[in-house]
Amino acid sequence: MACIDYWIFWTYLFMKGSIIWFVQRYSSLAILAYFLHIVFYLVGASGSYYDWVSFIASIEMKAITSLISILIISHAFIGLWTVGTDYLTKRTLGFLSPALSKKAESIQFLYQLVFILCGLLYLGSILYIIWKI
Repeated sequence: MACIDYWIFWTYLFMKGSIIWFVQRYSSLAILAYFLHIVFYLVGASGSYYDWVSFIASIEMKAITSLISILIISHAFIGLWTVGTDYLTKRTLGFLSPALSKKAESIQFLYQLVFILCGLLYLGSILYIIWKI
């Protein structure tokens, strides 16, 4: 139960409306800029395999791709956290079943734990692949 209390404290401290709004909006703009950078490179490049490898394997692209990966994970985290806090409540689960209503906090905690672990697994895999090249 202490883990749930810690989680509630963390979400109260950091998951405030204005903070998540800014992180969500600015991360989407950074992801768009990264995507456009890749597209413009593909359109303007000579098209050889070696040019592409040298572009992707450069330290700048690895660092930018790492940062964008972190932003993608945080963007997804905020979206999934919002869904969980909106729909996995006593009230909304109570419409389905009174038994689910009693377990709403545990269900919400498990839901968030699963997507946090998946996000960390994805991020670890992405960073390993990027920096392994």
